[in-house]
Amino acid sequence: MKCNWKKLASEVIASLSQNEREESIAYIEKRVIPAGEVLPWAGITQIFDGPVVIAFIDLEPMLNWTHRGRYLVLGAGGGIQRNVDVDRPPFLTGVSPYLRLIHRGNRTPGWAVVTSPTAR
Repeated sequence: MKCNWKKLASEVIASLSQNEREESIAYIEKRVIPAGEVLPWAGITQIFDGPVVIAFIDLEPMLNWTHRGRYLVLGAGGGIQRNVDVDRPPFLTGVSPYLRLIHRGNRTPGWAVVTSPTAR
């Protein structure tokens, strides 16, 4: 399934409060998770009827290990289906090759951004 990645990224960024826009980092997993598949990131165990895309918002990117964050589950065609508050980022055990930066707040230093070692 083809996605409008720019539209999905815009939806994620639009979901941020003004303060979050200035201080957070947002990522999207640039792959479609097929209907019926369990989502791979911590904190989300629901199976969806249709294809979805997941995003992660790091609300405290200058902290290590556990800290506030949020996952968003978006329909592959758009629309936020689920919002999950979590206490850890998805990359504590490694960085997904599909992880893409979509937003870095003005008050967030570049060193806090996590990058995929195999970005495509």
